[in-house]
Amino acid sequence: MAPVENPATILLVDDDDALRQFVRRILIQQEFQVIDAADGAEALKIVSTYAHRIHLLLTDVIMPKVNGLLLAERLLQWRPDISVIYISGYVEQSVLLAKRPESVVLLKPFTSSSLITAVRRVLASKDME
Repeated sequence: MAPVENPATILLVDDDDALRQFVRRILIQQEFQVIDAADGAEALKIVSTYAHRIHLLLTDVIMPKVNGLLLAERLLQWRPDISVIYISGYVEQSVLLAKRPESVVLLKPFTSSSLITAVRRVLASKDME
């Protein structure tokens, strides 16, 4: 794998506070910069005023207000260089998402190891383009 720009900035979006804090802690331990939001609407507000590069959107799919798919679609319009990992607790949904060529899906429940592996793989693949 190619080296990942350090510290890469990750926008973490999940309406489950406990999961969001768990993932945030793991990412910070791996020396990533983390910006987090409780839903897609909050994430869009943050991104609209955030001047620096965001390398990766790590988002739950099912959320109130603005779901993860719509959030990713909007962010990719504003910032086409952002990578996306979808988090889903639904196997059927993850299968459908995986059929999209640009999609990486992390199925809940996941381990800290599988999270870091997915994040590093996606960031490294984007750096190789």
